[in-house]
Amino acid sequence: MISLKNIIFAYGSRKILEDVSISASDGEFIAVLGANGAGKSTLLRIASGALRAKSGIVEINGLDVAKTAPRNLAKFRAVLEQESALDFDYTALETVLLGRYAHNMFPQNSPEDISLAEDCLKRVGMCGAENRLYTQLSGGEKQRIQLARALCQIGKNPRGKILMLDEPSASLDPAHAHAAMRAAKDLCERGAAVISILHDPNLAAAYATKIALLKDSKILSFDTPEKSLTETLLGKTYNAPCKIFDIGGKKIIYFPEL
Repeated sequence: MISLKNIIFAYGSRKILEDVSISASDGEFIAVLGANGAGKSTLLRIASGALRAKSGIVEINGLDVAKTAPRNLAKFRAVLEQESALDFDYTALETVLLGRYAHNMFPQNSPEDISLAEDCLKRVGMCGAENRLYTQLSGGEKQRIQLARALCQIGKNPRGKILMLDEPSASLDPAHAHAAMRAAKDLCERGAAVISILHDPNLAAAYATKIALLKDSKILSFDTPEKSLTETLLGKTYNAPCKIFDIGGKKIIYFPEL
C-alpha cells in the first residue's frame, strides 16, 4: 500500500500542497481530480519519490520513499508521466521492455519478459506494433506504449505494487481512454494499488474506488465516488456549475457553459 501523510510543498512562497494526506491499499483505485494548477502532478511526483516534500512522509509498503533508492522503488512502483521523452529509435517492443530494467540487468531480456511485453502491448491496443519505431508513432500511440511500459514494469504478479498515472487519458480518443482505465483497473482487481491523475470526472466515476479532490492546495474531499462526486463538491473543485445525471444507474457529470 501507499500512504502520504501531512504533505507540504511550496515553490518559494507559493504553496502548492498544504497538509495533504491520502492513501491507497492493495486493490484500490484512487483518482485525483482538481483544476489546472491545483497541484495534482506535484502530488504524484512526491508520491513516486521524484520530488521531495518540504515536510510530511510518503511510505510504500512500509518503506520511507525519501530514504529508498530509486532502483529499489522501481521494483514495486511504476510511473506514467504526462510526457515521456524518448529520442532513440527503439521499437515499440524495446520501449515496453524498458519496464523490466529494474528487475533485470538491461539488455538481458528473457523469453518471459518478451512475452510479458507483448501481452502489455495487447492490453493497450497496440498488438502488431512491436516493430514500429517509437519516434514515428502518434502522440496517442506513444502514450499507450508508455502505459504498456508501466504495466510491464509492474509485471505478472501485481499484488503489493503501485501504478501511478499522470493523466493517462491525455491525447487518447474515448475508446482508448477507457481501454487504458480498464488495464489499470485490471491490476487493481489482481491486487495492485493505482493512483491516477484524471481530468475527466466521468472516468473517475467509472473506474475509481476513491476520489481525492484537490482545491487551493488542500484536500477538499477524499472519499468514495458517491460522496466525493457531488454537484456541490465538484462545483467548488472546478469553480464551475456542475450537474450530475443518473443514466442507467451510472453517473454522468456535466459542466454547463458559464
